Amino acid sequence: MLYRCGRCGTRVADAAGGAQIVFTCEGCGLPFLAGALLAHGDQRCADCTAGRMPPELPDREVSQAAENEVRAALSTRWRFVTGPALQSYLDRIARQVGARVEGAPAGLRVVLVDAAEHKALALPSGTLLVSTGLLAFLEDEAELAFVLGHEIAHAGCGEAAVRLVRLGFEATARERGASDGVSWSEAAVDLIRLGYGRKRERDADARSLDALLALDYDAASAIRYLRRLAEAGLRGETAVVESLIAHPTPADRIRRIERTLYTRVGVPADPRVNREVFRRAAGKAVLGSRLMRADLYAPEAPSWSAGGSRTKSFLTHRKALWAAAGLIAVGTVLLLLLR
Repeated sequence: MLYRCGRCGTRVADAAGGAQIVFTCEGCGLPFLAGALLAHGDQRCADCTAGRMPPELPDREVSQAAENEVRAALSTRWRFVTGPALQSYLDRIARQVGARVEGAPAGLRVVLVDAAEHKALALPSGTLLVSTGLLAFLEDEAELAFVLGHEIAHAGCGEAAVRLVRLGFEATARERGASDGVSWSEAAVDLIRLGYGRKRERDADARSLDALLALDYDAASAIRYLRRLAEAGLRGETAVVESLIAHPTPADRIRRIERTLYTRVGVPADPRVNREVFRRAAGKAVLGSRLMRADLYAPEAPSWSAGGSRTKSFLTHRKALWAAAGLIAVGTVLLLLLR
């Protein structure tokens, strides 16, 4: 069980040997446990501290193969929904925001997860998983743009690919190469629950805020969203627990946004929120209507056939994935021998 202190933001996990503090390694980006508070410069896992950092991965092929594994696993774990007008609206906003985020993947697409809990995850290809519970919590288009921009920023920096690949490898190694997909779905779920670490989450907020201002949205909407998130946490609403644990405290995020806006030159004179447009397209009334079952795979995805069977392209990427796993193992052994 994970907890986050609402005052200082420290995360604590109930482990077998007692409570331990959860950190995100500044080197490899993976979460690790420690028995005491660590200074920012010391927040590195045992492997990175010993110089055993994972070697660079062939990003494109391996990240695509890892994403295929994650998609296959999540398709059996979560239920995805959509509506024609809703889908068009969400994709349009995602692409408008993505055009203002450096490095954003091409062809951004939003896929709704039918879940009351607040979930948001960007896959390396640009597919953005957003839960219906999180969408229902939002009140205007500016808030939606901020949430999507935050996830697009993670994908644009390559953080989503690195974390999914490494978490997937770690889980697969623990399960001794199990191929039932559990390790890959757990990698995605762990990423949602644990986030990318305080520094990376703050950077994603900053890049999302830049996109909001560039599109003439009201940055105060982001603050209103974070304040409601904090209030929901104080009321003990279980739907927001994962989001609060994965990110810095709302108070910290609000303080940084306000500081940026205070020193910012060129804030829109007449910012927009598009509240009524949002409510008609994606508000609670829309989500309360009958939504259709959706597929996690984009229609143009080359690695899956219409019937869901794995194609030659997918098998090629899976070979690349396991080849990369072999390279990691060989690199680790060499590092140990050279010590």
